[in-house]
Amino acid sequence: MNTYLQRCRSALKDAISKIAVIGNESCDLDSAVSSIAFAFHLQHVPTLLSTWYRKDSTIVFPVLNVTRAELPLKTEVTFFVRRHGIALDDLICRDEIDWNVEKQALSVILVDHHVTKLEHNVVGIVDHRPIESNAQFNSNAFKTIELVGSCATLIGRDIFSQRTLAELPEGYNVAMDLLYGAIVLDTVNFSKQADKAKPLDHEIAAKIETYRNISEDNRLAHREQLFQSLVQARSDVSELNAYQLLLKDLKIIAQNDRIVSVPGFPMAVQEYIKLPDQMEHLFRFANNTASNVVILLGLKVLPDGNVRRDIGIIPIDDERLAEQIVTALQARKEMNFELEELSTSDRKGKFFQQHNLKASRKQLMPIIKNVLSTL
Repeated sequence: MNTYLQRCRSALKDAISKIAVIGNESCDLDSAVSSIAFAFHLQHVPTLLSTWYRKDSTIVFPVLNVTRAELPLKTEVTFFVRRHGIALDDLICRDEIDWNVEKQALSVILVDHHVTKLEHNVVGIVDHRPIESNAQFNSNAFKTIELVGSCATLIGRDIFSQRTLAELPEGYNVAMDLLYGAIVLDTVNFSKQADKAKPLDHEIAAKIETYRNISEDNRLAHREQLFQSLVQARSDVSELNAYQLLLKDLKIIAQNDRIVSVPGFPMAVQEYIKLPDQMEHLFRFANNTASNVVILLGLKVLPDGNVRRDIGIIPIDDERLAEQIVTALQARKEMNFELEELSTSDRKGKFFQQHNLKASRKQLMPIIKNVLSTL
């Protein structure tokens, strides 16, 4: 894997044909490892790439959808790739590609999202979220969009469909381990309470365990140990201040001249708002992102494996928009968030305990977009 990643960086200057595999802007573990593992696989088995791949002249390379300066904020990503012997310097970040200069020679494959601001030729999509209303697809591109717990599951299935376990070369060990970690983390270790895992997630995880010679007797303990290490890495925010936490896992929605930022935290929102200088950092963040409303999403994994979710909806300069979002959330019948308002009279905004633990940002984003579409 390291040899491949180093070759990607050195070959970028000279390659005639380039295909970037890029995850979504949150650059969480699922997005990051899906881009790395899928790019590695497509470089070795370019079946899906059809006419876009030219033997001996095409480089398929992963891009982390984050700037180099922001990469240290993705603590579970940096922890996990280092654990598998990948040097951070060998990874390519979004700001290390001159997208304008590369426009004519660069195609793009989207993983863990299917709508992009990039104006390049999108030749492939692999995603595990509901199709957005504004999605537009290249009719010639290959597409896999299925509602499973992790995008890594879909990447793993594609790899297994192309080659048998015995045929996978040694370099696939790291790719499979990376995908496996994302599946375990995204499904909250296959928690019934979180209800993220689908049958395909279980199937692909089991296949990877077979490939990596993890015995059936040891699988549950192995998953739990891996899950806890990833949760700890994701939650290790000891070196991050309240501003950096807002950037750690961020989605931004811009529509009809309004911007809503949706940061996710590896802690409860109620813990976040007690951090030193939190309000000062929040408003600096809102100013830098031109946000009209900021929605804080908290996810805390308890020692017993259970999870808690809470939400904060902060109007920066648009009280009406914030109220409309609150109303839309409370009126939601399908996948109701089951919000219980919390009393925080000394804080700007509204805060809620979320009792439906199955509802996540994946379900929240379409609601926000629908509100913005009516403005």
